[in-house]
Parts: sequence; structure tokens; C-alpha cells
Amino acid sequence: MSATIELIGAKEQLSLALAGSTNDDWLARDYDVEAPVYLFVYPSHTSTDPRRSRWSITWPVGGLTKATMTAWRHIHADAYDNEAGLETDPPRYVYGGAITKTAGPGTLLAKRFLLATMSLPMRRKIEELAAETPVTLVEGAYPEDDLEDGQGWIKELLDRMVAFGAISSQARNHAIQQADAGTRLYVC
Repeated sequence: MSATIELIGAKEQLSLALAGSTNDDWLARDYDVEAPVYLFVYPSHTSTDPRRSRWSITWPVGGLTKATMTAWRHIHADAYDNEAGLETDPPRYVYGGAITKTAGPGTLLAKRFLLATMSLPMRRKIEELAAETPVTLVEGAYPEDDLEDGQGWIKELLDRMVAFGAISSQARNHAIQQADAGTRLYVC
């Protein structure tokens, strides 16, 4: 059974992302140091289906060394909530900009797949690429994905990161393969 999904055009999405972006430096600054960038796969609370796991591009922030980095910068598509605070049916996905959060239970339980170690300018470029990536299933790119959980959008962002030279195609393919294999029967 596949869900119908409402999609947002690239221009509308970019406007939402730029309008919704906030400066999270008050929580944990993203310093100009090399930092590992990961594909995070969060466990599903309700299913053993790997397509129900949430994915994000994430890196540690908040310190000048890896040991002092106390928070995480996250990029992911979110299911849009209506005025009543409920997810829409069918789901509508949006990207509202990268967010910085301290490590909560979800972050601690997430499986991490290293993509590369990057400089601050490259991490900022990833944020720009995310803002330019339409929240839509790319026709034929990943036909097994129905975008129910935003995985298709992350895969498209990973493709754009490869095209820009931020990560290798081998790193992308390995992370996706490991994420797909590593999420089977992964329920918290």
C-alpha cells in the first residue's frame, strides 16, 4: 500500500527553509574546525520496517575538539503538522532548515554511518544544498522509497553532495547500504 504525498515546489520550499532558519549558535556554535559528518538512522518506535526509520545528515557542534562537541546539527525533512498540531493525511514533508539540538534519547540510539570529515565551509554548503533540494521523490532514482519517512529526500541530498564533491559516491553508496541493512528489526 502506498501513500499519496503532497509535494512542495522547490521555490516554495526554499522560501520556507530560509524563513524558518534560525541561528542556533546560542545552543552550540558550529566552529571552524574539521568535524565528522554522518548519516544518522533513528530507530522506529512502531515498526521493524526499515523504511519507517528516520534519516538525517548530522554532525557534532559546540566545541573546538571532538571531545568538547556537546550538541548535534541535524538536516532532515519533517512531516508537516496542520493548525491542530496533527500530521496531515496524506503526509506533507517540508525542510525548515538545519537545527542544532543536544543529544537526546533519539540521537543516542541513532546508528551512525560516517560520510566524511568536513570543514565548516563544506558543512555550510551542505545546508545550502539541503535548502535547494525539493522535498519530492526523484522519479526513478530510488523506486523502492515512497518518501513516507523522508529517506528519499535524504538520498537526493546525498546525491547532490556527491555532485558537488562533498562526499564520494562510494561513501554515499556504503552509507545507504549500511543504513538499509542496519535498520532491519531495529525497534526501540
